[in-house]
Amino acid sequence: MTKGKKRGLLLYIIVLIVLGIITELVPEVTGALTKTEILQYENMQITDEVTCYFVRKETVHLASNAGAINYYIEDGVKVRKNTKILDIAPQSAGSDTSKYADIVTRLGSSDVTLTQMNSAQNGILSYYVDGYEGYFTPEKMDSIKYKDIEDTKIKPVNLTRKNTLAGEPLFKICEGNYWYMLAWVDPGNISKYEVGNSVKVDLPLGQIKANIEKLVDQGDHWLVIMKTTMYYEDFAKIRSANANIITQDYSGIKVRNSSMTTKDGVVGVYIKSKNGDFVFKPVKIITSDGDYSLVYVSSFYDKDGKEVKTVEIYDEILKNPKKDFKSSVDSKNPAGASE
Repeated sequence: MTKGKKRGLLLYIIVLIVLGIITELVPEVTGALTKTEILQYENMQITDEVTCYFVRKETVHLASNAGAINYYIEDGVKVRKNTKILDIAPQSAGSDTSKYADIVTRLGSSDVTLTQMNSAQNGILSYYVDGYEGYFTPEKMDSIKYKDIEDTKIKPVNLTRKNTLAGEPLFKICEGNYWYMLAWVDPGNISKYEVGNSVKVDLPLGQIKANIEKLVDQGDHWLVIMKTTMYYEDFAKIRSANANIITQDYSGIKVRNSSMTTKDGVVGVYIKSKNGDFVFKPVKIITSDGDYSLVYVSSFYDKDGKEVKTVEIYDEILKNPKKDFKSSVDSKNPAGASE
């Protein structure tokens, strides 16, 4: 065999190998161009990303005198009224300057500060104070404006230490049976909320359930007030957290909105029958996020109360019947005949 023929044969073999590789890879690479897809049963949640502010009935205790602190109970423990939290052994202060002056100034009102070392009420003990305990209260929460706090940086301070000055904050007791969350949402989203309805709130350390207590129109935003009896690990420590409020949680067959079309005024999809043709099946939408919808499975009832057969799990449907296949589908099934 001449050198030229050998080169030609080698080139031919290389081409065959490359074509084989392409044949294997192209379906994976071009999966997005597939004309059909298989229906699956899924969940769809309607959510709002917000900042939640925690509101509790809280009592902050101040030191009656300077001295060395002796703690008896750890942070986060539920205590009864009059439980001894700590003692202060009197001793001369090393400094007259308090690093908690800002907190004391924000606390201000005497109705949230007590100079005693026993708990003033039943509740959760917390050594974290931010000075806003008298601002975020159940009595005042519906008058708090978004514009007043949107740029406020609230950072809780851990008060545990060896010594204290007179008048410095030591700990607080938080009502442990229930507490509130505040969130502000845009007017366009407020229709998802209704007083008395329950919602789920995804917080950094877990999910809790809450009831919507009140909705307050504040112009550019709506204030949503939620109440919960569920325990949350950090609820007595922090003042705010990023959260997702889940207002609705649905289940059904998930369909692209672009996969749906209408026939004789009826909304539906084209599914692949056993003989390979595509036939029209009506669907009824449960909810939609704009790109996808959840629809009923197997059957639904129309406005006249008549049962209508609809799509099933694992049905194969056209992705975009209007754009790509409408003419060919109608030529095969001019009457939209069922399977």
